[in-house]
Amino acid sequence: MIIYKTPRVFLISVLKFIIPDWDDIVDPAFDFVKERESEGYRRDRFMYGARLWELIGNVVDGVLVSISTLSESKLARIKKAGGVRGFMRVPDSMQIIGDCGAWQYRDRELPPYTVQEVLEYYRVLGVDFGVTLDHIPFFGDPERRIEFTRRAAKEMFDLWRRGGYGFELLGSIQGVSIEDYVESLRELHGYGFRSFAVGGLAKRDTEFLKRLIEVFIAEVRSLGDIKKVHFLGVTRLGILPLLNRLSDYVAEVSFDSSSVLRLAWTREHGNYLTADGKAYTAIRVVDNGTEIEEAARLLLKKLREYDRGVVSFDEVLEAVREYVKLVGHERYLPYYVATLRDMPWKRCDCAVCKSAGVDVVIFRGNNRNRRRGFHNVYVFSKLLRSGNFEVRFTVPKDGDVKIDETLGDEKLEFLLKNARTVLIVTHCTEEKSVPWEEVVLVLRERGLTVPSHDIEKEALYREVLQNYMKPAKEMYGGSFAVVRSLADVLRRVGKEVDVYIISARYGLIGENELVVPYEATLKGKPKEWIRHWSVRLGVENKLLKVLSSKKYDLVIVALPREYAYAVEGVLRRLLRMENAILILPKRAITTDGVRAKYILAGNLKSRIRQIALLREIAIKTYTGPKS
Repeated sequence: MIIYKTPRVFLISVLKFIIPDWDDIVDPAFDFVKERESEGYRRDRFMYGARLWELIGNVVDGVLVSISTLSESKLARIKKAGGVRGFMRVPDSMQIIGDCGAWQYRDRELPPYTVQEVLEYYRVLGVDFGVTLDHIPFFGDPERRIEFTRRAAKEMFDLWRRGGYGFELLGSIQGVSIEDYVESLRELHGYGFRSFAVGGLAKRDTEFLKRLIEVFIAEVRSLGDIKKVHFLGVTRLGILPLLNRLSDYVAEVSFDSSSVLRLAWTREHGNYLTADGKAYTAIRVVDNGTEIEEAARLLLKKLREYDRGVVSFDEVLEAVREYVKLVGHERYLPYYVATLRDMPWKRCDCAVCKSAGVDVVIFRGNNRNRRRGFHNVYVFSKLLRSGNFEVRFTVPKDGDVKIDETLGDEKLEFLLKNARTVLIVTHCTEEKSVPWEEVVLVLRERGLTVPSHDIEKEALYREVLQNYMKPAKEMYGGSFAVVRSLADVLRRVGKEVDVYIISARYGLIGENELVVPYEATLKGKPKEWIRHWSVRLGVENKLLKVLSSKKYDLVIVALPREYAYAVEGVLRRLLRMENAILILPKRAITTDGVRAKYILAGNLKSRIRQIALLREIAIKTYTGPKS
């Protein structure tokens, strides 16, 4: 099915770019003016929706399909269509790679499939390449998981060779140390494999990946007969120059990544890429069903008029100024000015930009955001084809633009300005600031797995990992950084601030408490399980004691749904207090008589934005307008 008439573009670089399948689909007949999906798309998005290659051409070399992400209904439709190629309408020129999706079952002692079942899945999916059954070593007994992965590869190889399957088998290589990976490569090569998939890389830092690839280059040069090496889930694109070097000694090197696609809607700034190394910021036009929606419609109309040349730059900028002030997005204005001034979509020859126009740089809903992601893939693929593996994108910003310093929310301003003592309650993060390779090696020497919910072993772990323990505020990375930044700002302006963290391992802890590196989360746990866990660790009682230990003038809580469940009773109490700011997902907690400032934030990015906004208001409140 061809949605737009666009030249077929093939990625001719030896280094192959594979896109993971996460159902990135848009409505090809979406009405941007009326904000209306087509009838067919509403009825069946898989049949009437368009994927990347249908909108923008064959700009990637293939698609990665993970078994563990397939629902029963989706698998049934794939079978009915004769495989993934028919179901997703994948062109013959693109590869289909299948893997098990080991990250999805990383917490299980054993994978939920047998080697025979995996081979059958690949047959049904109609893959061109299938990765052998694997288990990621970081989340259990490393020795057992590495050995399981090697043994499963050999078993699958024997069945595959006898079964006459119509796809190439990639031997999965997992490890903790570089030596583990090399040993697996050598062992599977000796068993007969000539194609490999390197997994378990998501938690590795860039330096580890560079060292690993350097060693692989030496190994494959020595072996001399490697057909294909695929790197699973490579999100740090800075290693691409090394992968390209590896391709000098391997018939084919490929990697899969959705980073450039997803930055279209996951980044605060820099959502729209250009081939000259710019990353422009998409203009956020809020869709929340309130009175703001009327202002949003007026702004959308003005942006389209600017795109057509009906209104001037000064006119559209004034409209954007009024809108960002209304919705509290003043901080984005310098970035928006650069986007509107340069009009990068006008210079792009991809089918998305040609058909969507200015809507491609509007941050609003799936049909705009994913189209922008498709455009980003087009640009990135263009750079790969040109051999430009080391491009570094810069985010354009107009530093001279004057921002109206009038604050959009008087209650937030009042609370932050008048509070002398502040309590911040947040949650632990998956990112830990530790050298994971070293940590896992130390644990292996003692026959231990990475700490998780097994708090009863805490004394042993503290003994073994004493050199890697840190205060909680230094251990947590990721989104915790923005909470730490808010606390630092409030302290700089003379406030007394306490930060407490709901930790999936420890329960409630203060920011200065020493913690070991661990892998545990409440995400995905049933509410009943979380409530039982909370009672067992006394999370709510501890938080109540903290609240009563000091007269806090302001309480700030920022939690995702599962962590909110852990302190549900305390949150109900806080919702009735005027001196509380609660940043929570919709329906995370319900109560009558809400007097607190309740800010809805449905996902991680929304929470980060709201916490950053509090920090910005605190800075403005105490420094005053810029001259």
